[in-house]
Amino acid sequence: MKILKKTVALAISTVMIGTSLSGCVQATVFGKYPKDYSWAYKDSVSTMSIGTYIYYNMESFYNASSKVKNGEGDFLAQKLKDDDDKEMTAKEFITKTTDQSCKQYLYVNKTFKDLKLTLTDEEISSYKATADQYWVSYYKTACETMGISKESFTETQAIRMKLDKIFRATYQKGGKKEVKADELKKYYEENYVNYNYISLPLYDEVTDEEAESTTEDGHEHKKKSDKDIKAIKTNFDKYVKAINGGTSYDDEVKVYMKDYKVDSDPTISATNQLENSGLGEELQKAFKEMKDKQAKYIVVGEDGDAPMIYLLYRGDIKEESKKLADNEDLSTSVLYQMKDKEFEEDVKKAVKDYQCEINTEAVDKYPMTMFITEPATETATQTATADEIADGDVEADVSVVSENG
Repeated sequence: MKILKKTVALAISTVMIGTSLSGCVQATVFGKYPKDYSWAYKDSVSTMSIGTYIYYNMESFYNASSKVKNGEGDFLAQKLKDDDDKEMTAKEFITKTTDQSCKQYLYVNKTFKDLKLTLTDEEISSYKATADQYWVSYYKTACETMGISKESFTETQAIRMKLDKIFRATYQKGGKKEVKADELKKYYEENYVNYNYISLPLYDEVTDEEAESTTEDGHEHKKKSDKDIKAIKTNFDKYVKAINGGTSYDDEVKVYMKDYKVDSDPTISATNQLENSGLGEELQKAFKEMKDKQAKYIVVGEDGDAPMIYLLYRGDIKEESKKLADNEDLSTSVLYQMKDKEFEEDVKKAVKDYQCEINTEAVDKYPMTMFITEPATETATQTATADEIADGDVEADVSVVSENG
């Protein structure tokens, strides 16, 4: 079942923060802002445009559609599990996560101001460039059809940039939860691995007639003879013994290059948490079992038609950790790995009971059913349609975010 009126690649992740509507004052037709559809959520610092609200609602709808297993019947009534493994209907999930994102928007702006943070010209240019790229490549048609202006979409990217600045201000030098250099270094040395490897196929590329199987890249191949494989293993065993005996890895790579007539160093090298490395299970397991400054070789797929042999070397993580002091990008990346979950939970708690005002007159005018392909699974009464928004009949998006003070 098609769910969205327009297909949109929602490629930009949003931190989902658990909450309900209870923390906000409802501004109704009897309230202070009757029939003003230009804004959706507001607090003492910022006002979120209705276009930004529609974007968050659309994003929540897309996320719900990716979690629902049964695509038949009433989509909004389908059961799913949220990120906390709590079961709810798609409608409940969309309502909840949209509200979370909107409250987070206000919380980020207020916290950013309270901490007296600013965005540099370079940072502003960066988030605007990101927004431009995604707008042109993925979002423009779908967003404009739904009444979401480019300005509203760009503002969601500004929020992401501000949230990053809040994280840094919290955990870097002088922050409320400052992580000292020695703490970061300890975490890095205990959780990261410097891995290096060379791979060599134990098969030959051949003609169609000689082929035993085909590799993923479409090449025909035939497994090497037992004699040839044994000779290669003997060489790899020699490299391992030399490195473990005191020869440097780099020097032994040069021997390999000479043996196999390789012109440039074929080593793949990185420092990462193994579970985030993208390495196959066999390589992850092998590196995890090794000690620093140790070498070994393994064969992957030995019983198959396309085996590969790997020369592995686990580097000295203590030597790698010295780079943290002079490499801000590296230290920030490690800091995120160390504290991102804690930060997300702190934001979740702050957003849960965040005090704000909701313009229900405007919010109710743009229900989640506007994203559903006809026939709609839920009747929407007295609501704007996507076509009305696209035709300009509805004043959907003023696209002005005011930050008072």
